[in-house]
Amino acid sequence: MAAINAGVSRPDPSPPRRRLTQSDVVTAAVAVADEEGLPAVTMASLAGRLGVTPMALYQHVRGKEHLLSLMMDHILRPIEVPARSFGPWYERLRRLHTEVVAAMARYPGMGNVQVTPQENTRLLEGYLQILLDAGFDPATAGLAFTGLYHLAIGAQTPYHGASSPAMLPPPGPSYPAIATVSPAVADVQPEDWRIHALDVYIEGLRKLHRSRRNGPDPKPR
Repeated sequence: MAAINAGVSRPDPSPPRRRLTQSDVVTAAVAVADEEGLPAVTMASLAGRLGVTPMALYQHVRGKEHLLSLMMDHILRPIEVPARSFGPWYERLRRLHTEVVAAMARYPGMGNVQVTPQENTRLLEGYLQILLDAGFDPATAGLAFTGLYHLAIGAQTPYHGASSPAMLPPPGPSYPAIATVSPAVADVQPEDWRIHALDVYIEGLRKLHRSRRNGPDPKPR
């Protein structure tokens, strides 16, 4: 009996390994970036975390730039465009833009990463619909969105280690305005710059809105 049993092959008790997916790669990349920072996201570090060879990753991502794009999509996807029931158009706009900029600022250096068409189009549709709901004509809605886009990109642009060029010390005594302003804003935090810029921009849009409609802001539609 022992001889017969010895010749029988037994099935491997370990379950089959799940097939690696693109979602696995992106989730691992986000985890690495959260724990160690964006520079630590490399094909080698992801392969080690996932227990595969670096070449196996290229079945799911075309390279580092594609991976960063997918990571940005992963970060932006949970953002919901505030519905009309949320409140006035300008509060809907503030909420959406604040969440978009916060997502883009999650990892320094991600501001110029190209978002895939699906997420980019979804968020663009949300911005423009809010502006159209407010009553802006299509051309003004397009201009208003583009200004917000520039604010978002500008918020991610480093200035030699400072959040704003206004924080940098003057290069010499012939720049008295810089010398006056620089120490006054030395302790301003990155989030405060973003909030101030958005406040000023939205207040400008509200004034434009009132002037176009010749009256107070209408009830939210």
